[in-house]
Amino acid sequence: MKNFKRLITLVSAATILLSGCSGASTAATASAAASTAAADDGILIGLAMHNQTETWAVQYAKSFQEAATADGVKVSVTDANSTPANQVSQIEDLIAQGIDVLVVLPADYTALGNVLKEAKDAGVKVVNADSKVDAADQELVDCFVTADAYKGGYTAGEYLADVLPENATIGTLNYSQLSVIADRFVGMADAFAAKGRTDIKVIEKDCTDLSAIATYTEDMLISNPEIVGFLCLNDNTALTCYGTCKQMNMPDEIVIGFDGSPAGKQSISAGEMTGTMVYSPVDLAKSSEKAAVALAKGETVEKETTVDMYMINKDNLSQYSLDEWN
Repeated sequence: MKNFKRLITLVSAATILLSGCSGASTAATASAAASTAAADDGILIGLAMHNQTETWAVQYAKSFQEAATADGVKVSVTDANSTPANQVSQIEDLIAQGIDVLVVLPADYTALGNVLKEAKDAGVKVVNADSKVDAADQELVDCFVTADAYKGGYTAGEYLADVLPENATIGTLNYSQLSVIADRFVGMADAFAAKGRTDIKVIEKDCTDLSAIATYTEDMLISNPEIVGFLCLNDNTALTCYGTCKQMNMPDEIVIGFDGSPAGKQSISAGEMTGTMVYSPVDLAKSSEKAAVALAKGETVEKETTVDMYMINKDNLSQYSLDEWN
């Protein structure tokens, strides 16, 4: 059955490549087909990335493939380029190639229900990493590997509640189409309430265009010059946010990101960013790969694996390498 499955895989991949598809999906399909053609009767994992432009995502994919290589399993990687329709099409291609397990980091957590059902109908196990899919689709997932994003946001909120002056205004740079990001800002708000900081005013921005962070920051500061700090969706956003604040002669703004990236830690060391909530792509990737291999072997895995989030700031920065991902 496995050899027959691989034969179908090669025929399907060749057919797709000859069909003249265009755009990001074509490149991803070609890459996946090449990986599939090299696969033997061993385990084949399809890794459906939400993007490969953010440094966090690049490190996740790298760590996942390193773990897979160490375990002697093959991986076909696709890149949705943050476009939900691309990801759906790419997952359909991976299913046609005969993957044993799908590991998906959603580009949009609400957009995957139908294609996940296709995977289950084809006998493909599903690992949902990073942002959880919509609650209505979670029964289609065999294992979730994510972080307690709410708790991470709550921790950041507690820190801000302790350091913000009375009647402070803070800006938030969110990306609500990913639940693992949106939950952080819910946690922050709940921490403010629990600390009794009803005096803090929050100016919210949903960053639908991640290339426009500088513009968003500038617009928020022009409209609300009383803003004293920002909680940002990730470290790249926080770095851009801080750089914009500095250009606007507001270098003392409190700026906190999420990721624990080398660039984020270096910025903290330079006295720029205030802190970063570590969301380790290395730990998440290793846990995802381990779950995928276990599922492919028919082993029982925990339904949920949670990676811890914690804050790095100037007070504990010396405990961490500035050049490596945590």
